[in-house]
Amino acid sequence: MRYLLDKVTARHILEGMLKLIENKSITAAETSALYFYRKSKINEIELYILPQTENVLSRLEHHSRYTEIIHRFNTDTQVLYPAQYYKRWRRRVKEYGFTNEDSEVLALATFGTTQNRDILGVHGIVTFDRPMINQWKTQQAEIQLRLFNMQRNLSSPYCEVSLPIVNLPDFFANSIVSD
Repeated sequence: MRYLLDKVTARHILEGMLKLIENKSITAAETSALYFYRKSKINEIELYILPQTENVLSRLEHHSRYTEIIHRFNTDTQVLYPAQYYKRWRRRVKEYGFTNEDSEVLALATFGTTQNRDILGVHGIVTFDRPMINQWKTQQAEIQLRLFNMQRNLSSPYCEVSLPIVNLPDFFANSIVSD
Protein backbone atom coordinates (compact mmCIF):
# COMPACT_ATOMS: atom_id res chain seq x y z
CA MET A 1 0.00 0.00 0.00
CA ARG A 2 1.10 3.54 -0.80
CA TYR A 3 -0.20 6.66 0.92
CA LEU A 4 0.34 10.34 0.19
CA LEU A 5 0.58 12.61 3.22
CA ASP A 6 -0.79 16.07 2.59
CA LYS A 7 1.21 18.93 4.05
CA VAL A 8 -0.93 19.27 7.19
CA THR A 9 -0.62 15.57 8.01
CA ALA A 10 3.14 15.71 7.48
CA ARG A 11 3.31 18.79 9.71
CA HIS A 12 1.33 17.06 12.49
CA ILE A 13 3.63 14.04 12.34
CA LEU A 14 6.76 16.19 12.54
CA GLU A 15 5.42 18.51 15.24
CA GLY A 16 4.27 15.51 17.27
CA MET A 17 7.70 13.88 16.96
CA LEU A 18 9.41 17.09 18.03
CA LYS A 19 7.11 17.54 21.02
CA LEU A 20 7.71 13.96 22.14
CA ILE A 21 11.48 14.45 21.91
CA GLU A 22 11.14 17.69 23.90
CA ASN A 23 8.85 15.96 26.43
CA LYS A 24 5.88 18.23 25.64
CA SER A 25 2.24 17.23 25.37
CA ILE A 26 0.85 16.63 21.90
CA THR A 27 -2.50 17.57 20.39
CA ALA A 28 -5.23 15.16 19.32
CA ALA A 29 -4.36 15.77 15.65
CA GLU A 30 -0.68 15.04 16.30
CA THR A 31 -1.64 11.87 18.19
CA SER A 32 -3.78 10.72 15.28
CA ALA A 33 -1.08 11.50 12.72
CA LEU A 34 1.62 9.77 14.79
CA TYR A 35 -0.56 6.69 15.33
CA PHE A 36 -1.04 6.37 11.58
CA TYR A 37 2.68 6.99 10.96
CA ARG A 38 3.73 4.34 13.48
CA LYS A 39 1.31 1.72 12.15
CA SER A 40 2.52 2.46 8.62
CA LYS A 41 6.15 1.97 9.60
CA ILE A 42 5.44 -1.26 11.47
CA ASN A 43 3.54 -2.65 8.49
CA GLU A 44 6.05 -1.41 5.91
CA ILE A 45 3.56 0.80 4.11
CA GLU A 46 5.09 3.26 1.68
CA LEU A 47 4.58 6.91 2.58
CA TYR A 48 4.94 9.79 0.13
CA ILE A 49 5.05 13.54 0.54
CA LEU A 50 4.39 16.47 -1.74
CA PRO A 51 7.25 18.33 -3.45
CA GLN A 52 6.16 21.44 -1.51
CA THR A 53 6.61 19.57 1.77
CA GLU A 54 10.09 18.50 0.71
CA ASN A 55 10.96 22.15 -0.04
CA VAL A 56 9.87 23.28 3.44
CA LEU A 57 11.77 20.43 5.10
CA SER A 58 14.96 21.15 3.17
CA ARG A 59 14.88 24.74 4.45
CA LEU A 60 14.34 23.60 8.06
CA GLU A 61 16.67 20.61 8.26
CA HIS A 62 19.73 22.82 8.84
CA HIS A 63 18.30 24.06 12.15
CA SER A 64 19.65 21.82 14.90
CA ARG A 65 16.22 21.61 16.58
CA TYR A 66 14.74 19.88 13.52
CA THR A 67 17.66 17.90 12.08
CA GLU A 68 16.93 14.58 13.80
CA ILE A 69 13.19 14.45 13.17
CA ILE A 70 13.46 15.61 9.56
CA HIS A 71 16.16 13.03 8.88
CA ARG A 72 14.00 10.28 10.41
CA PHE A 73 10.92 11.47 8.49
CA ASN A 74 12.83 11.69 5.19
CA THR A 75 14.11 8.15 5.71
CA ASP A 76 10.50 6.93 5.99
CA THR A 77 9.03 8.88 3.08
CA GLN A 78 9.61 9.57 -0.60
CA VAL A 79 8.61 12.54 -2.70
CA LEU A 80 5.84 12.08 -5.26
CA TYR A 81 6.38 14.06 -8.47
CA PRO A 82 3.96 14.86 -11.28
CA ALA A 83 3.99 12.26 -14.05
CA GLN A 84 2.58 12.49 -17.55
CA TYR A 85 -1.11 13.53 -17.61
CA TYR A 86 -0.84 15.13 -14.16
CA LYS A 87 -1.59 18.64 -15.44
CA ARG A 88 -4.54 17.50 -17.54
CA TRP A 89 -6.01 15.54 -14.66
CA ARG A 90 -5.46 18.42 -12.22
CA ARG A 91 -7.47 20.74 -14.50
CA ARG A 92 -10.27 18.20 -14.77
CA VAL A 93 -10.41 17.55 -11.03
CA LYS A 94 -10.53 21.31 -10.37
CA GLU A 95 -13.73 21.47 -12.45
CA TYR A 96 -15.47 19.58 -9.63
CA GLY A 97 -15.06 22.51 -7.25
CA PHE A 98 -11.78 21.63 -5.57
CA THR A 99 -9.31 24.34 -4.62
CA ASN A 100 -6.06 24.67 -6.58
CA GLU A 101 -4.14 23.01 -3.76
CA ASP A 102 -6.63 20.16 -3.35
CA SER A 103 -6.76 19.49 -7.09
CA GLU A 104 -2.95 19.33 -7.15
CA VAL A 105 -2.88 16.77 -4.32
CA LEU A 106 -5.67 14.69 -5.89
CA ALA A 107 -4.02 14.73 -9.32
CA LEU A 108 -0.64 13.82 -7.84
CA ALA A 109 -2.21 10.87 -6.02
CA THR A 110 -3.45 9.56 -9.37
CA PHE A 111 -0.69 10.64 -11.75
CA GLY A 112 2.31 10.92 -9.44
CA THR A 113 5.57 9.02 -9.49
CA THR A 114 8.91 8.85 -7.74
CA GLN A 115 12.19 10.22 -9.00
CA ASN A 116 12.98 6.70 -10.26
CA ARG A 117 9.56 6.44 -11.94
CA ASP A 118 9.00 3.05 -10.30
CA ILE A 119 5.38 3.63 -9.23
CA LEU A 120 2.35 5.42 -10.60
CA GLY A 121 -0.19 6.80 -8.15
CA VAL A 122 -1.00 5.95 -4.57
CA HIS A 123 -3.82 4.07 -2.86
CA GLY A 124 -4.81 6.84 -0.49
CA ILE A 125 -4.41 10.46 0.57
CA VAL A 126 -4.02 10.95 4.31
CA THR A 127 -5.47 14.34 5.22
CA PHE A 128 -7.16 16.33 7.96
CA ASP A 129 -9.00 18.40 5.32
CA ARG A 130 -12.61 17.42 6.01
CA PRO A 131 -14.06 19.67 3.28
CA MET A 132 -11.81 17.97 0.71
CA ILE A 133 -12.78 14.52 2.03
CA ASN A 134 -16.49 15.34 1.84
CA GLN A 135 -16.21 16.92 -1.61
CA TRP A 136 -14.29 13.87 -2.85
CA LYS A 137 -16.87 11.44 -1.49
CA THR A 138 -19.69 13.48 -3.03
CA GLN A 139 -18.05 13.80 -6.46
CA GLN A 140 -16.13 10.51 -6.64
CA ALA A 141 -18.55 8.62 -8.91
CA GLU A 142 -18.54 11.42 -11.48
CA ILE A 143 -14.78 11.82 -11.21
CA GLN A 144 -14.33 8.07 -11.65
CA LEU A 145 -16.38 8.18 -14.86
CA ARG A 146 -14.32 11.11 -16.09
CA LEU A 147 -11.10 9.22 -15.38
CA PHE A 148 -12.44 6.10 -17.10
CA ASN A 149 -13.25 8.13 -20.22
CA MET A 150 -9.78 9.68 -20.17
CA GLN A 151 -8.06 6.32 -19.64
CA ARG A 152 -9.54 4.85 -22.81
CA ASN A 153 -7.17 7.04 -24.80
CA LEU A 154 -4.04 6.51 -22.69
CA SER A 155 -1.25 4.00 -23.13
CA SER A 156 0.04 1.72 -20.41
CA PRO A 157 0.70 2.29 -17.53
CA TYR A 158 -1.39 5.48 -17.51
CA CYS A 159 -4.54 3.67 -18.60
CA GLU A 160 -4.30 1.54 -15.43
CA VAL A 161 -4.33 4.28 -12.76
CA SER A 162 -7.04 4.36 -10.13
CA LEU A 163 -8.52 6.99 -7.88
CA PRO A 164 -7.21 7.19 -4.32
CA ILE A 165 -9.18 6.85 -1.13
CA VAL A 166 -9.21 10.23 0.62
CA ASN A 167 -9.64 10.15 4.38
CA LEU A 168 -8.40 10.97 7.88
CA PRO A 169 -5.32 9.32 9.40
CA ASP A 170 -7.49 7.35 11.86
CA PHE A 171 -9.42 5.77 8.98
CA PHE A 172 -6.23 4.49 7.39
CA ALA A 173 -4.60 3.50 10.70
CA ASN A 174 -7.66 1.42 11.62
CA SER A 175 -7.70 -0.23 8.19
CA ILE A 176 -4.06 -1.35 8.44
CA VAL A 177 -3.98 -4.99 9.46
CA SER A 178 -1.09 -5.57 11.86
CA ASP A 179 0.93 -8.74 11.62
